Amino acid sequence: MTTFSEQQYFRQKWLWIIILFFPIFSAYGIYEQVILGNIIGDKPMSDEGLIAFAIIVGIGLPLGFWNMKLKTRVTNKGLHYQFFPIHLKERVIEFKDIESFKARTYSPMKEFGGWGIRYGFESKAYNVSGEQGLQIILKNERKVLFGSQNHKQLEKAMRAASKKEN
Repeated sequence: MTTFSEQQYFRQKWLWIIILFFPIFSAYGIYEQVILGNIIGDKPMSDEGLIAFAIIVGIGLPLGFWNMKLKTRVTNKGLHYQFFPIHLKERVIEFKDIESFKARTYSPMKEFGGWGIRYGFESKAYNVSGEQGLQIILKNERKVLFGSQNHKQLEKAMRAASKKEN
């Protein structure tokens, strides 16, 4: 039985300003070189290469980020997570492998160098936005942090489910 469930997406305005630069830049390149015939750069890409680049980067990158999501849920078995499309299947950290956990505020840039699946000095992180999450310390002493927009509720669900598991 699921006691907590959350899905987070990359929807930060600042990130989309950066991501949308690529389709604009790609469209400009096609306009200049393919339509107007003005060669771009000292070593220009072929028209076909430029069109392929525009499709892959100009369309593929924004679509990839739009569909990327972090799913977390808590059951009596443990914490289930999936960072789609990197993880095609849901993964689980079972309660039997967890030493402790707690909700906390963290600095994504200072501790992990940003958002996504990140490796910090002491911990691994799965985060999409914000600066709050659930820190898990495993029995093998590894640490994993899961970003959450509802980190206190996630901690509460973990406490309740871990008691039922024992």
